Amino acid sequence: MKQFTAIKLWLGLACLVPCAVLFAKPFSSINTLYGVEMPKDVQQLTDFASKFGFLPPLSWKLAFSEMQGDMFMAEFIPANESLNDWSGLVCMQGFKGLANDIEPQKFLDGMADTYKEHCEGKVVYNVLGTSEVEGLDAVHGILGCTVMPNIHHASIFVEKDFSTIPKGEIGYFTVVSGSQDLYLIHKSIRVAVFRENQPPLDANNYREFMANP
Repeated sequence: MKQFTAIKLWLGLACLVPCAVLFAKPFSSINTLYGVEMPKDVQQLTDFASKFGFLPPLSWKLAFSEMQGDMFMAEFIPANESLNDWSGLVCMQGFKGLANDIEPQKFLDGMADTYKEHCEGKVVYNVLGTSEVEGLDAVHGILGCTVMPNIHHASIFVEKDFSTIPKGEIGYFTVVSGSQDLYLIHKSIRVAVFRENQPPLDANNYREFMANP
């Protein structure tokens, strides 16, 4: 049950629906920049994610962060963009006590399966293998959608309905298993709709994608 709940939480909080839409609270100032007066928990999560190559550009902003039950997350986007309409996103999440309930590969596979429910085109899913950093096991992959809707309904967090034309969406994902906790980190982009056999991110260029802002 805990495994199922964690996967569903991720689906409500990742690029499919901006992390903050369901229950995260916005910072008091939209101009709050990444690296400036970040909450301690966000700084710790950012330091952890940087070990695996996920370090948002300093020109980006910390848009949202929230602790909800056993899950904590932080989300970064370019300073001049919003969570309703972003071109780049780095999202970090930690799930307390989940490492013993599900293996990283199964967690990533489960996300890819449910991703299909939201994608209006074709899902691109490419597992890139595993690694170990400082004793932590990680699995890596590319996950995307050729045609992803961008619709946000009015709620207590969204003042009014918002929608744009569908876009292509794809990212580099890493799931890390610690001694007790499980972590999900991803860097994603939104681009023009693309073909399944011509994704803008693949096994040949993901290293360059991660190295550049």
